[in-house]
Amino acid sequence: MRPWAKLERDEDDRIVAALPLTDHCLDVAAAFLALLPAWRPALEAAAGRRLTELDVIRLAVLVALHDIGKVNWGFQARSTPGQPPIGHTAQVAGLLLHTELGQGEAATTIKALLRSWNAADLFVAALAHHGRPIEAFCKHASVDSRVGLVDYWHSDAGYDPIAELLDVLAAIRDRYPQAWAEGPPLPAAPQFTALFAGLVTLADWVGSDARRFPVGAPHGAEREALRRTSAQAAVATRGMTPRPTPEADFAQAFGNDPYDFQHAAAADDLGPIALIEAETGSGKTEAALWRWLALRRRGLVDGLYFALPTRSAAVQLHDRVDRMLQRVWGDGAPEAVLAVPGYLRSGDTEGQPLPDFAVRWDRGEPDAEVDARWAAERSDRYLAARVAVGTIDQALFGAIPIRHALFRASALSRSLLVVDEVHASDAYMTGLLKQLLANHRAAGGHALLLSATLGGTARADLLNPAGPKPTLAEAEAAPYPALTGGDGVPRAVRTGGRTKQVGITTVGWIDDVEAIAAAAIDAARAGASVLVIRNTVNDAVQVAEAVAARAGDLAFAVGDVATVHHGRFAPDDRRKLDRAVEAAFGKGRAARGRILVGTQTLEQSLDIDADYLITDLAPMDVLLQRIGRLHRHDRNDRGAFDAARVLVLRPADRDLTPMLLRGGNPVYRNVVVLETTLALIEANPHIAIPHDNRRLVEHALHPDAIDATARANTWQNHANEEASRKHAEAKTAEALAIDLTRDYRLLSFAPDVEVAVATRLGGRDLIVDLPEGLAGPFGGSVARLKIPDWMAKGMKPDSPVTIVDTASFTLGERRYRYDRWGLRAD
Repeated sequence: MRPWAKLERDEDDRIVAALPLTDHCLDVAAAFLALLPAWRPALEAAAGRRLTELDVIRLAVLVALHDIGKVNWGFQARSTPGQPPIGHTAQVAGLLLHTELGQGEAATTIKALLRSWNAADLFVAALAHHGRPIEAFCKHASVDSRVGLVDYWHSDAGYDPIAELLDVLAAIRDRYPQAWAEGPPLPAAPQFTALFAGLVTLADWVGSDARRFPVGAPHGAEREALRRTSAQAAVATRGMTPRPTPEADFAQAFGNDPYDFQHAAAADDLGPIALIEAETGSGKTEAALWRWLALRRRGLVDGLYFALPTRSAAVQLHDRVDRMLQRVWGDGAPEAVLAVPGYLRSGDTEGQPLPDFAVRWDRGEPDAEVDARWAAERSDRYLAARVAVGTIDQALFGAIPIRHALFRASALSRSLLVVDEVHASDAYMTGLLKQLLANHRAAGGHALLLSATLGGTARADLLNPAGPKPTLAEAEAAPYPALTGGDGVPRAVRTGGRTKQVGITTVGWIDDVEAIAAAAIDAARAGASVLVIRNTVNDAVQVAEAVAARAGDLAFAVGDVATVHHGRFAPDDRRKLDRAVEAAFGKGRAARGRILVGTQTLEQSLDIDADYLITDLAPMDVLLQRIGRLHRHDRNDRGAFDAARVLVLRPADRDLTPMLLRGGNPVYRNVVVLETTLALIEANPHIAIPHDNRRLVEHALHPDAIDATARANTWQNHANEEASRKHAEAKTAEALAIDLTRDYRLLSFAPDVEVAVATRLGGRDLIVDLPEGLAGPFGGSVARLKIPDWMAKGMKPDSPVTIVDTASFTLGERRYRYDRWGLRAD
């Protein structure tokens, strides 16, 4: 029997078709060649030179070699049910590195090729197409004593894997004979190897689609025509071929003329990484999309990934981006993928999950349209979409050592990466973002950062990490709003010219739920749309419950069910929540006199508009983000709340010293920053936005300002501890993040490291299927919930689930409740 790569079985588990290994290897090579035009600019930037046609063919050969390990008889024995699952990647290390096998004809043939082409690392990268570097190669471990890697290469029951491998190698050489022509070696830059690794994964996924590359006939020479057409069609329908940009002007794309800074954002002298700093609601989103269109017209990017801090913000922005695509491209416009786990949305089409990870798209389009939504079906594919709108963690997963990280980095390399609401409150996340930007730049990528509240130190750290940091005076003197390019010098720009006057009052009610609820109810009864933002879920729920109990007619509701807005809701219920928030507090809202209570999910990137804001004390950059939800749009129906007003909640006795004993605020641990913020708003009860943004941010967050406050309050120990913690978190991120300029074989994807870094980004939250379902608080039923990692400590995915009642269940020995207030641990 010739070695197979894929099998097709009937319902009785009998083999009805087998795809020869040689055919599969050549299918995937053809898919790689079809993908190359979209990613060639990134590969060339990473290589530091243009790729020749000889380079391209040699790369195709290396891609074809990705599955040669399947000839080992242990893998081939898997055709018989019940055989152990012997692999096919690390086993190649046994063939090449074993003392005896490494001297054989097959091994020496492969090693001679790799030496001639300088392709050893590229070959190892191709073998790692399942998403992780192969330890047996990366650590150069001896395989002589690792029998599991070598014993499947010996003849067994008349099957000779070495002879079969030589036949596969000969077939690949027959298909691409020009690869063996004389010529310079392949590029050796580590970032080139890393990007190639990710593209092999993508090519393997595309070339393994049995609808286009059938397991059954045709095989052999008769398959070549199908292979070429299928590869081109599969890549084109998935949005992975370059596509021209229509010559639409700004008004056509967005329905209005551009502000000066939006026009300036498309400038060609900003360099690969740029930053827009402007007040909330000034049009930064449109500026970013306009820059993307301009870069596409110059051939510098193809795709777009718009990264936002929260799921709610991504869901809301997705519709805006999709409408822009339709206005610019018209019929046949690319669809924006919603890159948020738990959703299946491409354009305005919703998908329905089916068994075995299949998805049904609700319009029943032919295969070509279904293919176009391929990237929307799984979170590890999101970044392969031509246009995607999602959360920042999806991009950061390409910079940490978890499975398919290099695929994510490679997929992203063709796109403009837009990161919205950039701030520096989390040193760990900022450290990961710095490395993500460095990797993206190394691959020739372009990025645009958006912020209303970024301090000068953070700006310098992100745009020019090795450069000097500004003093407090220098940081405060920088213009705002501003556009900063690769030179690191902020350029003054003009936004829409609208100035917002805001009155700020502080009050000692941060622990007084009834007083907070009463203030919100009084304002709502006077006609205000009231937004209450609390720092923790529990605090938000308590206020929302109090409002519902005392004035249910004023409480924010989904349908007629009063509720709260935070991140611990099932995906279907989050969709209902987000739609209700937009209807009640969006730009087109009609109703007034409502109270919306929530957490940080309401403060960033959402296009919502409140008349009156009640908020917990938070660092100045966060506080300004929250104030950005206040009077976001021009309206003439605010009545008694025509002047923007904020009520900031602080401890009853004003003294923040007790927080030092508790280790800081539950969410914002640096008490010195909270003190600088509180002192500033007490001294400035009336502020003007954007005029005061720069001054407020720098005097609250600049290291010199923090140091002065610490000394004045004799809090130096706490300040030093916080500075050390921040430094340690930044160093942790630096140590863990993938640096694409490091030698490929030094990359470590150790399982314990993977768990640690993925948990910090929510990648290890526990997904629980509820076999009997719970009653959905807003109608329907809930069949699946995500339990945050910290709420599921000690629980395993296979822990038994028992439904207690319509709103409660147990997971193992732990009980949880899910109702209109979200998920809670009983």
